[in-house]
This record gives sequence, C-alpha cells and structure tokens, in this order.
Amino acid sequence: MIEPNGWADEGLSVLRTAAAQAPRHPGVYLFLDENDEILYVGKATNIRQRLGRHAATKEPGSRLHQRYDLVRRVVWEPAVDEEAAFWREEELIFALRPPFNGDPDLRSPGLRSRDALVPYVVVTETAEGTLAFTLEPAPSRVGRAYGCFPHLGKGMGSRLGVTCSDGYTAFVRLLWAASGDGLHVPASITRSAPTTFTVAAPAGIRDDLHRFLFGTSSRLADRLSQAASRRPAYMQPALRRDRAAALGFFAAGPKLVRARRLRHGVRAPVLDVETYRRLVRAEISPVVDPSG
Repeated sequence: MIEPNGWADEGLSVLRTAAAQAPRHPGVYLFLDENDEILYVGKATNIRQRLGRHAATKEPGSRLHQRYDLVRRVVWEPAVDEEAAFWREEELIFALRPPFNGDPDLRSPGLRSRDALVPYVVVTETAEGTLAFTLEPAPSRVGRAYGCFPHLGKGMGSRLGVTCSDGYTAFVRLLWAASGDGLHVPASITRSAPTTFTVAAPAGIRDDLHRFLFGTSSRLADRLSQAASRRPAYMQPALRRDRAAALGFFAAGPKLVRARRLRHGVRAPVLDVETYRRLVRAEISPVVDPSG
C-alpha cells in the first residue's frame, strides 16, 4: 500500500530496479500494474537511459506520477535499431490500447482516436481503363481489397504513420506520373492519404500492382518511376523522392501486414482489425508473461 505522502514510492522503486537491469539498446518498454494489465508503452533509443529518466522524474501530482503509482512491473523488447523501436511502439499502442498512451483526457482503457478509421485500400478497375483507389473502413464487395492498414490515413503523426500515409500518397502520385501527360499534380494527391483517387491505368501493371499492395514485391515502384521518367526534367527530383516514399509505404503497409500473416500462419489474404490486434498481442505476450 502506498502511503498518501509517499506518492509512487513503490512504482518508482520498480522503475529504478528496471533501469538498472535494462539493456542499453533501442527498443520498447511496457509498464504493468499489479494485475499485469499494460498501462503504458514507450520507445527508446537506449532503454536503460529512458527508464532512468522515468525513475528520476520530479513532478508530484502530475499525470506521470499517477501512472507511476500503478506500476508494479516493467518489461522490454529490444529492437534492431531506433526506427524499428518507433514502429514497434506504434504497433503495440494500436493493438494494446494502453490507458496512459495518447490523449491525457482519455482515462478509460483504449484510445478512441485510434479507432476512428482503420482503412483498407480498395482498387476498382473501370471499363474506361482507369483504376479507382479508395480507403474504406471495411473490404468492399466491389473491387479488390488490401489490408487492413492501421497506420494509413490523414493526420498520422507517428513515424510509422507518416511513412505509411505520406508514402501512400507518393505511390498514387507515381501512378499519376506514369500514366498521363499533365504538368500539374492534382491537388487531391498533394496532401496525405487521399480518401479516393482515380487514375488512368498504366499498361500491363495489374499483376505488379497486386504484388505491391499484397506485400510480396516492390517492383512496381521501379516500373512506375521508369515510366514517369518521360516527364519534364524539373519534375524528376520530386518523382525520385516519391519513389523512395512509395517504397516506405510498401514497407510500412503491405509488407508489414504480409509479414504478420506469414509469421502467424494466417491464410486469409485480408486481415480484419481485431485479428490484426490479436496477432500483435500474441507477439508481445512472451515478453509480458515469459512463463506462459
């Protein structure tokens, strides 16, 4: 029992012990309460150093200390590098919905703001030889759906979200650049993650488009970039950046989803939101409960 004047004594003691034991590596860490419920997920370029900063905080009565009051265990998962740690944190926050991540006013478990829209990319080929790309909250009966992509959409601020959302927009711009002759990029694909966009279908890309959005091959980005090379020279630097960003979308979206499906032996080509969350939770469960 924590005495009224001894705020967070037990929790801070747990944090100090964890800081002394944690590795000096990039990774994610999780705060758990007395029931092993996950309170908070964080990322770090140096887990030991970051936990040390948590343990040294001196703001009695703050929301941070409300969080520390409840901490009874700290676990961590090293990452190969800083970027992987940032991506992993975002994945875990989405899947676990810890009560102390996100908006300080959201006191109940779960982050409502993250549940607003988890889109699927739906591609519809029209009779006029165009491709319609839409971000849908569920697979559509019309067209072919890919996903789900939890980190795709407008307003994503995390590294993973920016890579996925801005990269998707860059991918659509490459499609536009590879298929037409206009000199002005449509306004709808100058901003992040357009909800819908229709573009003339470049010849012979159907199979590569499927492989790209299904996460099996990024070859399409090179094909589109090559086709777009006929555009004026002043457009080429931006198009090269779009190619790099489109590859980022491939890694943060389709490839990430496919790797998760394969890792868990899921046959379904499209994951629903709860299955996606369940798979991420299964990945972190050995860290949370090594004996299980």
